[in-house]
Parts: sequence; C-alpha cells; structure tokens
Amino acid sequence: MQFFKYTVLRLVLFFVVFLPLALFTRWDLILIGVVALVIAFSVSYLFFNKLRLAANADVQKMFASTGPRKSKKMISDEEAEDRFIDGEK
Repeated sequence: MQFFKYTVLRLVLFFVVFLPLALFTRWDLILIGVVALVIAFSVSYLFFNKLRLAANADVQKMFASTGPRKSKKMISDEEAEDRFIDGEK
C-alpha cells in the first residue's frame, strides 16, 4: 500500500510542475518533462523519505515472498560445489 501512495504522490508532484510549465512557457515538451521529473524526484527524495523507505520495504516483501524455493538437495549440491571450489584455491 505504501508503494501505491508513494507512486501517486510522485505522479502528482510531476504533474503539479509539468502542467503550469506546459501552459505558461514556450519550452519544448521534452524539456518541460525533464525539468518536472527532476523536481518531482528531488522533492520526493528530500521530503518524503519515510514514505520512500516504506515503499521500498513493500517491494522487497513482494519479491522476497515470490522467489524460487530451493530444495534440500539443491542446497546440499551448492554447498558441495562451494567446498570443491574452496579446496582448489
């Protein structure tokens, strides 16, 4: 849920900067987009650090729970390979 909040907040910041620049300046849209992106990133990084860290934790939990599971045989094979490689050095 924190990831969703952080994403929406960054999008809102982007459009709060992008729309006035697009309406009231004669800059190229790509330049306006880059400026809005840098400002939104900077503001969210500096002022919403706790929310950013919570969103990061949500993403870590999401990917950690769906990772591949190793069987006992795979783990023992990896340990044997590690012992073999360490023995050669």
